[in-house]
Amino acid sequence: MKRRTALAIPVVLGFAVLGVGCATDDASVSPTVAPIQPTSYVVKELVTTTTTTLPPTTTTVLGQLMEPIEYIIVSGDNPSRVAERFSISIQQLAEANATNPVYTNFLLGGTLIIPPGAVLPEAVASAVATGGATTGANCTFEQHEVVAGDNPTVVARKYETTIEALARANATNPVYSSFLIGGSLIIPVGDC
Repeated sequence: MKRRTALAIPVVLGFAVLGVGCATDDASVSPTVAPIQPTSYVVKELVTTTTTTLPPTTTTVLGQLMEPIEYIIVSGDNPSRVAERFSISIQQLAEANATNPVYTNFLLGGTLIIPPGAVLPEAVASAVATGGATTGANCTFEQHEVVAGDNPTVVARKYETTIEALARANATNPVYSSFLIGGSLIIPVGDC
């Protein structure tokens, strides 16, 4: 019997030690909170700033478009040629005409959209700016105000030019596609 008692004492003692360590009723076991001193942080005054934004500056080129315009496809046109004529990339032309079925077919007489930022062909831009500037040895431009009864054939005959030359000169002119009375057309005179 002696042997059993010797083994029982360490086991009982082990349970007693474990029980004391797990006790939660003891007031000596509580979380410790460190007090925050006023010197532990810095209070800064709210700073307000005013930012002045200047309007974007853009350099406009003679004949640069600020709004999209319509262009009527003439003989010999293709996406590359039209993009080159208006100093834009083919991608810009394609994006401007993404929903335009005419762009995929490129049919003669169809209407394309030329995006803002494109530059009018030099001859047309200078004619619009000066009201009839000379662009070559035998080429000048005049302006014509559309009146009742005007159409491309009537105007071309009146100024002894071809419908094709008239269409090229007014390729970026929305008045040409509508022939609204009072609108202004560019008339090529000579070898343009």
